[in-house]
Amino acid sequence: MPETEQQARPPAVVIACWLLWFLVAAGLLVCVLVVTRRDDLGSVWSPMQVGDSTVQPVEFVPVILVLYGVTAVLAATLIALFRTGYDWARHALAAIVVGVILVAVATVRTDPPTMVDGMAIAAAVIGAVTLVFLWHPQSRQFVREAGRRSEHAEV
Repeated sequence: MPETEQQARPPAVVIACWLLWFLVAAGLLVCVLVVTRRDDLGSVWSPMQVGDSTVQPVEFVPVILVLYGVTAVLAATLIALFRTGYDWARHALAAIVVGVILVAVATVRTDPPTMVDGMAIAAAVIGAVTLVFLWHPQSRQFVREAGRRSEHAEV
């Protein structure tokens, strides 16, 4: 990438992108921990056996891995588009981050193990900070100017 393009991005956009990549990496770490600590989480997130119940424990690992994979690929694509100035990508990334915050809050309410609890709280805080930079005036101005440049290039 030419250095002039990198310099054209305001600090708020650069920080937002770094925070988004950090959230993607943290999601991968959470997936690894879910796979390695599935027994601890299963005791919290699966229904309890009562008497002769035939209820099977919930197998949540494949669901979490697929959800992470789809979200990570979508986020990576949207980050690249946001860096080039697409405003709709900024809105979509904000929606993903709001989803991360909601999932983090919901996770804390399930009384998970302390490790998961701490990671969920950290994800919510990082997500909130990321939203600040996604909606920062510098970010809005960057995508508006990029939109104007692309309109003039098409004409």
